[in-house]
Amino acid sequence: MNNTTKASSIEKSIRILKILSEDPYEYKISDLALKIDMNRTTVHRIVNVLENEGMIIKDEINLKYKLGPYTYHMGNVFIQNANYENNLINILNELSNITRESVGFARRDGNNIISIYCIETHQPIKMGYKTGSFFPLNRGCYGKCLMAYHDEEIVRKLVYSQKFEKVCKNTIIDPEELLLEYKKIKEQGFVLSIEETFPYAIGVGIPIFSIDGKVRNCIAISFFKDNDMNEKIDNYKKMLLSYSQELTKLAL
Repeated sequence: MNNTTKASSIEKSIRILKILSEDPYEYKISDLALKIDMNRTTVHRIVNVLENEGMIIKDEINLKYKLGPYTYHMGNVFIQNANYENNLINILNELSNITRESVGFARRDGNNIISIYCIETHQPIKMGYKTGSFFPLNRGCYGKCLMAYHDEEIVRKLVYSQKFEKVCKNTIIDPEELLLEYKKIKEQGFVLSIEETFPYAIGVGIPIFSIDGKVRNCIAISFFKDNDMNEKIDNYKKMLLSYSQELTKLAL
């Protein structure tokens, strides 16, 4: 096999792995072939090699392929080498120490918004956010911000497929109003949450763009409403934006 053929095979394998790392994260052979404009025989051959190496696995029920355990291992190696977790926590601690407020970091996994880290060391009254918690898509900085940058067609279906509960005076429950809020967030480049989750809770956050240009992460500062609320919002927004480039390097 010559070098050109080897390079071609490697490129095709990488394309398949990249597709499997995108929503909906699992595909049949026919879907892969169509998506990358490759004949099914070639796709099947590459998939067999990747499966044998533990890079992908096959669901025997729906016959779809998805990323396998070895890609998870590789991802963990990347995180360890990049010191991702420690660097991220250092930034959150720095922001929390400067502002004396609650600071958190959330990620969109598929259509779910999940808390990754949260620091609430300085507030006498806690916001109550816990690592691993899921956030609704219609209220709070995390849910609104990460849905604003999600696939528009998917988001519209999600918004219209559920009934929202008005848990606080500013909770958005109307689908069209919520879609407009998403649009506003993208236009202004930051997100605000003012008494949407519970009384007197204020939040300001920003999207974190990954190197590939997508937004899967959000960082936010939360505090309780007081007389200098607007000044705090402006200061915290600027502070968060000053870390955006550094956070992009850490965003997965």
